[in-house]
Amino acid sequence: MYFDHYLGIDISKATLDAALIIKEGEVVGQTKVANNLHGFNDLASWIRKLKVKLSDVLVCAEHTGIYGYDLQIWLDDMQISFAFVSALEIKRSLGIRRGKNDAVDALRIAEYAYIRRESISLSHKPSDVIFQLRALLGERKQYVRMRAALLARKDALHQYESKESIDRREEIIDKYAEYIASIDKQMRGLMEHDDEIKRNYELISSVKGIGLVNAINTLVYTNNFTSFQTPRQYACYCGIAPFEHTSGTSIKGRTAVSKMGNHQLKCELTMAARSAIIHDPWMKQYYKRKMMSKGNAPGAHGIVLNAIKFKLIVRMFSVVKSGIPYKVMAYC
Repeated sequence: MYFDHYLGIDISKATLDAALIIKEGEVVGQTKVANNLHGFNDLASWIRKLKVKLSDVLVCAEHTGIYGYDLQIWLDDMQISFAFVSALEIKRSLGIRRGKNDAVDALRIAEYAYIRRESISLSHKPSDVIFQLRALLGERKQYVRMRAALLARKDALHQYESKESIDRREEIIDKYAEYIASIDKQMRGLMEHDDEIKRNYELISSVKGIGLVNAINTLVYTNNFTSFQTPRQYACYCGIAPFEHTSGTSIKGRTAVSKMGNHQLKCELTMAARSAIIHDPWMKQYYKRKMMSKGNAPGAHGIVLNAIKFKLIVRMFSVVKSGIPYKVMAYC
């Protein structure tokens, strides 16, 4: 896929740092604008002042969650081609670089887009249902955290509190549980209004271990399986894909996952993996076999659990691709 110009954007909560390079890799210019509609229009004006057509530009940015949503909507409305890529993929593709700031990062993102111009996949604006699901997931997470904090206080201070304090806390705990259940119901109802999302939700929910939260997380962060081409790409984004660290015969580092990644998704997938071990006979035997092979090696449980998380991601992508619900395999 070829464009005359490649615009790298480093997204933060309040601002966008942008760097524009031409197809020969030469830097045309850099700028900083506000991360809002006014800033987006300033960015378009800056590009035009450089005598560049917006249709000739490929915009590339890292996945940054909600901070990049308004930008995606604007790019889509303006019919500007764009690609949102995981930070880990960009970092590894460019090798070792010295120095780091937002302006430098924007230039490196532009370089990534130019270097990968033949293979980079264009992104698409998430649907309204995806936007709403993501907002509800954020609200749900807040209530879950607040309820967990109150439950922890209950266990720690129960014997020292008055009956009135205990009653108030129990009332709030119950109320948070009602809020969480209400959000779950609302998310299920939202998915009924989008046939493609509903289809994929039902497919990935057939995978043992994948419940409501993990299923919707996957739909939201993959933009209904359009933002990532392979399960490994999504696993990299979640921070669970293993990478080797070897060279020749002298460097024999252990294979490990990167510390970069979406830690919330990684945490939720940990719960899914534990559930899969319990409810999926094949996964249960796989876990036992891998643990036996590792003996008492330090961190064996975490390594095997990570492998199961990766398998769950592979299964979700597989059922969506095939259109056939997952069938639990009998272990022989």
